[in-house]
Amino acid sequence: MLFLKKLLFLCFILPINLLAINGHIKTDLSITDKSWDFLPPVINSFDYSETLSSEILLLKNNFGLRHKQSNFELNLIRPIQPKIVNLKASSTLNELIYTINSSNAVSLSYKKQDADQQRFDCYTFSSLTIGYCEDARISISNTKEKYKSLNNSTLMSINGSNEEIKINYFKAVNSIFMDEFKIYISSSKNSFDWLSPIEELQTGFIANLSFNGVKIGSLVAQEINRLPQRERFTLNKIGIYIQNNISMNSYLEYFYNLDFVFVKSKNYIKFNSIPKQNIKFETGLKFLLPNSISLSVFGTLYQNNLFGYEDISFNQRSENHFDKRFGSLNLQIKYVF
Repeated sequence: MLFLKKLLFLCFILPINLLAINGHIKTDLSITDKSWDFLPPVINSFDYSETLSSEILLLKNNFGLRHKQSNFELNLIRPIQPKIVNLKASSTLNELIYTINSSNAVSLSYKKQDADQQRFDCYTFSSLTIGYCEDARISISNTKEKYKSLNNSTLMSINGSNEEIKINYFKAVNSIFMDEFKIYISSSKNSFDWLSPIEELQTGFIANLSFNGVKIGSLVAQEINRLPQRERFTLNKIGIYIQNNISMNSYLEYFYNLDFVFVKSKNYIKFNSIPKQNIKFETGLKFLLPNSISLSVFGTLYQNNLFGYEDISFNQRSENHFDKRFGSLNLQIKYVF
């Protein structure tokens, strides 16, 4: 198996070298675990997060093409239903690059991200749990055609996706503080949809029944407002990204990257309030290995969780967690050709 992988790799790289194409191939792994007390404290329900991505960059004369694929995973363990929430999403990014001269370049990128469908058998509305689990006080079903996909065993399903278009300007500089900076603007269109017969509890006989002194219809209506909105909303961003590498010796470099982004929402219905900006800071060591291979070990710190960076994780259900810090440990392997 290892021999086959090496053979496929050579079959891919040799034509690139013969065509005098430059670029790189790299793989990144980012992990956050609740048990790691050396990272910023996370919310009580957080359990684990992981992002695995692979990227190829091809450069020929003044043009370049970058392709990146990522898999994002976020796991929560909550005291109320749904007690286990797993968000998994895959994304694809394609970027066209034009090099103006040795110091300046521009690019245009398109990113598409889709989440796996989330399905819950129970949901807690304030103190009332509805669904098909042991905690449920009420079990409901509905014969309407639109609920058929739930199969009378799933209370709720949620889908999510987004598309982002981004324009970048790159500038190489000769400074002790930075090697390069990037200014960018982007627009991310986000779509969420959910399906559940709980909507039917807002009116009718059951809606007028009381639970702990509150009408069931009022309890349900209040929590429905915290579900992802079905109307598409946009997150417009403008930011600046700075990177710097400091050579320690012929085998080791220290580096840091700073990303500052402003975010303005459009057509998003706020439940409470959301941040207007975020800062992402990366720092670590890069080990320069033979054959143009490097290994980087570094940490990442976000000021306001993943706001502005993983849009698939942001909606009314999660917005109250986006004013808290978030950190991760990262590993990167890169081959330059």
